[in-house]
Amino acid sequence: MTEEKENKKTPVPSKMMQHYLTIKQEYPDCVVFYRLGDFYELFFEDAVKMSSVLDLTLTGKQCGLDERAPMCGVPYHAVDIYLKKAVSAGYKVAVCEQLTEPSANSRELVERGVVKVVTAGTITDDNSIEAKKNNYLVAIYFDSDTYALSWVDITTGEFYTKTYKNSISEVIDELYRISPAEILADSKAYSKLSQKTVFLSGVFPKINAYRDSEFNYNIAYKVLTEHFKVKNLYSFNIEGSLSVCSSGALLTYLSETQMHAISNVNKIEVKKGDEFLELDLTAVKNLELISALRDGKRYGSLLYVLDKTKTSMGARLLTNWILYPLKDKEKIEERLNAVEVLFTDNKIREGLSEIFGEIRDVLRLTGKISNNNMTPVDCRALCNSLSMLPNLKFMLSGVKDSKISKLNAKISDFKSLHNYLDSAIEDKPPLIIKDGAYIKKGFSAELDELREIKSDSAKFIDEFQERERNSTGIKNLKVAYNRVFGYYIEVTNSYKEYVPYHYIRKQTLTGAERYYTEELKEFEDKILNATEKANALEKHLYDEVLSVLLKNVSSLKETAESIAELDVLLSFATVSKAYNYVKPEISTDGEISIKEGRHPVVEKLSKEDFVSNNALLNSGEDNFLIITGPNMAGKSTYMRQVALITLMAHIGCFVPAKYAKITLTDKIFTRIGASDNLVFDQSTFMVEMNEVASILRNATKDSLIILDEIGRGTSTYDGLSIAWSVVEYILNNIGAKTLFATHYHELTELEDRFSGVKNYKVTVKELSDSVVFLRKIVRGGANRSFGIEVAALAGVPKFVTDRAKEILKALEKRGVSKKVEKDTENTEKLTSVEKIIKDLNTDELTPLKAFNVLIDLKEKVDKL
Repeated sequence: MTEEKENKKTPVPSKMMQHYLTIKQEYPDCVVFYRLGDFYELFFEDAVKMSSVLDLTLTGKQCGLDERAPMCGVPYHAVDIYLKKAVSAGYKVAVCEQLTEPSANSRELVERGVVKVVTAGTITDDNSIEAKKNNYLVAIYFDSDTYALSWVDITTGEFYTKTYKNSISEVIDELYRISPAEILADSKAYSKLSQKTVFLSGVFPKINAYRDSEFNYNIAYKVLTEHFKVKNLYSFNIEGSLSVCSSGALLTYLSETQMHAISNVNKIEVKKGDEFLELDLTAVKNLELISALRDGKRYGSLLYVLDKTKTSMGARLLTNWILYPLKDKEKIEERLNAVEVLFTDNKIREGLSEIFGEIRDVLRLTGKISNNNMTPVDCRALCNSLSMLPNLKFMLSGVKDSKISKLNAKISDFKSLHNYLDSAIEDKPPLIIKDGAYIKKGFSAELDELREIKSDSAKFIDEFQERERNSTGIKNLKVAYNRVFGYYIEVTNSYKEYVPYHYIRKQTLTGAERYYTEELKEFEDKILNATEKANALEKHLYDEVLSVLLKNVSSLKETAESIAELDVLLSFATVSKAYNYVKPEISTDGEISIKEGRHPVVEKLSKEDFVSNNALLNSGEDNFLIITGPNMAGKSTYMRQVALITLMAHIGCFVPAKYAKITLTDKIFTRIGASDNLVFDQSTFMVEMNEVASILRNATKDSLIILDEIGRGTSTYDGLSIAWSVVEYILNNIGAKTLFATHYHELTELEDRFSGVKNYKVTVKELSDSVVFLRKIVRGGANRSFGIEVAALAGVPKFVTDRAKEILKALEKRGVSKKVEKDTENTEKLTSVEKIIKDLNTDELTPLKAFNVLIDLKEKVDKL
């Protein structure tokens, strides 16, 4: 036994496996995709995990080990599909590529090395990321009382940063707007954020802790200055800012994962809070700016209605504009004036639409150049896009608008680059470039000559085959080629006796023999040598093309950004023309005045005719509007449309109204709807109070507040008391323009108590056992909620609604619904009646409006 043990050899892993294990040791936190020929193979624990995640068959390989190593693989030409699945499941993937071509006669190991690490925030394949959505990688740094946030999309080169003073809520709001694919953080930020419910619940991707050393100010500063090739960071407005820490760490991470210079990331933009109208997470969701509340889809959102962009880069920029409305009057009016020109000039608008329809996503194509994944198909797409630029510039040169002229000046015509690409790349290059055929004929005389040798081979084979048949008398003699045996002469067994002595046997088949001759061998060497040389030369020529493109990245990016901006302005003009929008007047006088306003989304998607409504909000007598009326009558729609019209004006778009004057607004807050948040372990009422608290803490006199049914999540008297107190606080301490919808009719008394409060109601026509919603907002307060009638319309059984009416009468008789005791005199009541009469505009008073006003006045006088 001892002798047997001594004679037993210790297993030695194969050279390939030794190299794999070395790579795995260098990238322990990654799944390694190890290239072996036409497959990327995975071994050991990686194989076990990925066989389940990627739905692969788990096999094994000996590799010189005691036991077979668990193994699975994916074909190299479909690797991007599997990379997407892996990173979507939360894994990092190290791609180990073959760096040299295997030689047929060599037994040496092919040189291999990791060429990139793929993560959710650094994936660049077109099929793995949404065309109309950015794929952002985020880094967060915390020091003392400040958070620094930086985010980058390497597919487009967009790079932003912002700082926040001790406000986790603002960081979360920003992350919601960014919608990151991957988040990095230093240890302090990780500790403060990673346990927050929004991260644990899957609202955002899991935060990954990144080395604190990379967030060090001096180290990050050096990384940034070396990347941007500058001596300091004053030109980027981040000198001395903690943004240096988060931005530098982000670039270090990119350098480690991409392993090449990210040339399209050539600037960093600071997002300053005072430049934009602020929208918190709640406002973005409740106003359905980017996605609908019911299913999270684009359909049913403001973005869905406004997006008539022709390019993906324009669609992404539109999303950015909606989430970051401007707060600078001059910049807003600059956009509006450009939209007006395109709105008015049908010829220019239609011409631009046609041109943009032919332009591909040049911004992401520029990213592909930078990220070393530009294919010949991409080159042709870029070439075709560049061909449209001279016509675009000519068309824009005739437009008399400062904004459009500035954008046109930033667009290069790229005539020489287009001509170069057009001469170099085939009109329809192959998707798989392994076998060449993507460099156009005429671009290289040497390549053409090598290809001619290849093309002449078919003629030679035909002639050689015919000659051999005639000389041997073997009528079915065949000359063919395969990758394993090369060129051969095939003779069936029935003609073996006719085979000449100079034929050399190559392969024996069941019913035939294969041979070659010295002449055929010389021909094969010549052809294969020409093919090998042609493929090598073609790759060299393509590398030269990519080198030329790399030198143009900066100007291509600037051109693409300008086209994207023009595309959004064109989209605004197209939508405004199609849907009868009007150019808003931008003011600073604190007034929002809308004539015949409409909700842009409801109007577009509803099957019913939309009923327009006026709105007047200011810092004086019309500061706080209390809106009453039954459910389903249109209160929420009305309030949302005021908010959306205000926001649309701030992004530089025309608005759905007959007339609109919109004052500059610093923030829009919303408290709409009621639902539990089970993920955050919060009841309906707690969610409601959290949102109200945020509004009361952060709103200013220049804000717009939308409040719907405050206090409905608790008992009647508690809810009424809270709602009443909230109204008083906003009036006395904030002074923000506010729309307040409620079922608490008692709150309509506040019009008599406070200056600036106005009562409005949604008109309803009562029938015998039902109601008809007229959707019109008029002065006055509703005296009933019509809840039972609405229940009947919803299909609640008649027995239930009839019984509910009986109970309601009994409760009213007992005084359960008695109003809050008033402390005003009849003279004050009369004053409120006089106010209503004074506010009437008799020129706009229709018979229906007059009838509703008369009913309201009679109700007030009856109570005296």
